[in-house]
Amino acid sequence: MLHRIVSRTVVVLAATAFLASCEDNTTGTPLTPPPASTAVYVNPIVPDSGYATKDTTITIPAVGEVPAHDTVVTIVTPNPVFEVTNPDGSAAVDQVITFNLALPGLIEQGKDTVLADGLATPGRWIVARPCTAPEESGFCRTPQRLIATPVAGNTGFIDVSTAPPPEPEPETLRASR
Repeated sequence: MLHRIVSRTVVVLAATAFLASCEDNTTGTPLTPPPASTAVYVNPIVPDSGYATKDTTITIPAVGEVPAHDTVVTIVTPNPVFEVTNPDGSAAVDQVITFNLALPGLIEQGKDTVLADGLATPGRWIVARPCTAPEESGFCRTPQRLIATPVAGNTGFIDVSTAPPPEPEPETLRASR
């Protein structure tokens, strides 16, 4: 019986203390506001014509006894760019954005720090070779995805299709009146 009395008393005292802590404090010392959110929004900036791929020649530097040589690669054009903003819409200056690829490929830089313009870019994006036939295997992939991840906040991404456009039907190639 004694434990029931003590338990009820403890509950009543705890409830009273909780309610007292919830009092209006407008006449006393103002409460400090919570810290601003560190979560940011990462959104891709997509050109009007969209992102495309094109073949270009790059020079592979000499390594050891292997001389420098040129090779043809497929790159995304223009270079991908992400806008990084705070919840209030201002540029998220000094935020570090990490870039990753969902499939084989290369990017110039794995991280970028947002400057006053609010933009981040991985630089040039080299994608795995485009698929020329549905039955191909190996490193032929479509679509390919670049992922931009902030320290805290939402992740942005850009998908690029490396498949060639479909062949038009022969009937559509004939001129008619």
